[in-house]
Amino acid sequence: MSQNVFDVAKERFFRYTEKLQLNQRYPGASMPEHLTEPDRSIETRISLKRDDGSVLVCRGYRVQFNDDRGPYKGGIRFHPAVSLNEVKALAFWMYMKTALLDIPFGGAKGGVAVDYPSLSLAEKERLTKRYATILVDVIGSERDIPAPDVNTSSQEMAWIMDAWRMIHGRYQRGIVTGKPVTMGGSVGRDTATGRGVVFCIEEAADVIGLDLTHSAAAVQGFGNVGSASARFLAELGVRVVAVSDVHGAVRNLQGLDVPELLRHTRAGGAVSEFPEGEACDRESIFAEDVDILVPAALENAITAENADSIKARLIAEGANGPTTIEGAHILRSKGKTVLPDILCNAGGVTVSYFEWVQNRQEFYWDEAKVDEELKRLMVRSCRQVFAEAQRHDCCLREAAYRIAISRVAEAAVGRGVQ
Repeated sequence: MSQNVFDVAKERFFRYTEKLQLNQRYPGASMPEHLTEPDRSIETRISLKRDDGSVLVCRGYRVQFNDDRGPYKGGIRFHPAVSLNEVKALAFWMYMKTALLDIPFGGAKGGVAVDYPSLSLAEKERLTKRYATILVDVIGSERDIPAPDVNTSSQEMAWIMDAWRMIHGRYQRGIVTGKPVTMGGSVGRDTATGRGVVFCIEEAADVIGLDLTHSAAAVQGFGNVGSASARFLAELGVRVVAVSDVHGAVRNLQGLDVPELLRHTRAGGAVSEFPEGEACDRESIFAEDVDILVPAALENAITAENADSIKARLIAEGANGPTTIEGAHILRSKGKTVLPDILCNAGGVTVSYFEWVQNRQEFYWDEAKVDEELKRLMVRSCRQVFAEAQRHDCCLREAAYRIAISRVAEAAVGRGVQ
């Protein structure tokens, strides 16, 4: 990727902490440095024996960034573009999210640089369990709790849980979240991030006077987050007129039939092959004449090159770090409302927290309870961010960072920053 995402994360942090005056509030604590240096970064070689007997060597990572407010928490992604800097940035954003939502976790992230979809099922299991075995002494329900991310799902979490159990000789259901419901997972976890995105969109629409039943949306990325966001937007009466995936995009100005599109993609079809729409270039998704844009793919999607073409009034960041600093500046100069990633896509870690709580109690909630509690926390945090932005006459991203940073700094000083 063209821009080091960890440098972007730190640049934003230092820009916002300058106004918070952390060094004046906590003299001698070196608080900005404390909060921007990861506690631990693990980089390892992973050798995978392929089904044909050959050996694939790839790099694996786990970054435990900050645990001032609770155990490390963060997903695992298997993708060719995974790098140490990317994982650092994702771990940093995770501890910002948990602080903003006031969840008692810190932040971590992990990944393996591998073309995961090209592996056989047996190879995927061996790779996942090898990765888990390497990390077995640094993860745990009171230490560091992985979850699914890009190209991982409840299946990988089940494999990690099994590897941990085989080594330690006991069950610990809270070792991971996002696992199958039959193994102690929570109902509602697989759609939680997308549902959280839409809860934030509903709150923002009320603030800016956007009638969702007469609105159109475009969704960039049709994986777990993007597809769930599209589904829930459509259920609210929003016309989802364009979506994209890694292969291309599809457009229907009358509104795509999202349930049918979901069936099409789950059967292995690309969105551009959906017969009830017009195939188009995936980059055109940003220039669609819509009210709402949901970037829900990878980092650095909205840049100086395409931000000026965005017509949407409301941008809901379903992905982590989808907007570069230059792109964000352009969007603000154009008067766009941007729901920042550390708020907007925090639904996944929030329901992961609910799953962890259920595992500790061995008492499980129904889906209505999960959705009710998710909405309560997302709406509360959304309103806090809008109020902070109004109080300090700043953008929503700065407001979200101000709240999160202040909470972590207070916890760090309370613990003692040694």
